[in-house]
Amino acid sequence: MHRRWRTVCGVVVALGLLNGVTIARTVRDDLGRTVTVPARVRRIVSLTPAATESLFALGAGERVVGVCSACDYPPSVKKLPQVGDFAKPSLERIVALRPDLIVISSATIPAAIADDLQRRAGVPVFVLRPQTLQDVMRGLVKLGDVVHRLRRARQLVAQLQRRLDAVTRQIKARQRGRLRPTVVVEIAPPPSLMVVGSRNYIDDAIARAGGRNAFADAPQPFPVVSLEALVAKDPDVYIVATKKPSEAVRDAVRQRAGFGALRCVRAGRVFAVDPDLLLRPTPRLVDGVEKLAQLLWQGGLPLKATPHPADKRAQMLDEVDPQGLVAP
Repeated sequence: MHRRWRTVCGVVVALGLLNGVTIARTVRDDLGRTVTVPARVRRIVSLTPAATESLFALGAGERVVGVCSACDYPPSVKKLPQVGDFAKPSLERIVALRPDLIVISSATIPAAIADDLQRRAGVPVFVLRPQTLQDVMRGLVKLGDVVHRLRRARQLVAQLQRRLDAVTRQIKARQRGRLRPTVVVEIAPPPSLMVVGSRNYIDDAIARAGGRNAFADAPQPFPVVSLEALVAKDPDVYIVATKKPSEAVRDAVRQRAGFGALRCVRAGRVFAVDPDLLLRPTPRLVDGVEKLAQLLWQGGLPLKATPHPADKRAQMLDEVDPQGLVAP
């Protein structure tokens, strides 16, 4: 009986393939949306830089037929057709590329935008919305499953985890009772000074690098803060997310009105970090963690770090289970 049933199933599948019928499957994205995707995803449009990077890291880059206007990594994607971004996509260009899947990776995209895009384009939209470093890792596995690169995704996550574990060991070896330095990461300069706040993967990256986010108590992920609020925090280290060299950034920050009141500025502990390594929830975020750890701890840092008892995230590095980042 079981043998006959298997034979019948095999014939049905074979007939379906011969007739060009593709069996779709249902997956759930990070917005909790149920998305029906083709059994074999062959043509992908990516509407965010993070999604593009992740697809190429998973070995699915050859199936990416269109990208957003901000996509620039790996460099080869600059040659691909551009279709705008998820906020203002060109439906005409998307449809012309005949994709069978649209992928978006954004920490802020609402479900309504994804649903509207899917309805208007007539193409399934799969969304990753990472809020933590763990979400970034799990998102790689989810995306790997959707594009049939699950094995590669798990291998990649394991490699990234080993690098994070190495950072943890090195920090513990250097810490030796020292307090973790408080850190401010600047996203946008004054007059609208935007910094990294709470509930986002960059906050997690700071913790994994052995630092304490000075604005972890902010209710927003990326708050705009005043000079007075910054001076009150008086961080040990000031990080600027920019592609400019640290020397130039250090001089520029030193010239800002009121920034001389910060001891990190007076001590020269102002550094630049490539924003692509911090702001994009991709495998390169681990590069960002390694870079932050190097800046925070190399050469005897932190120096005279001030405790912030109210900041519960200060103990995150010791409490996190490294294996917890690996998606099942």
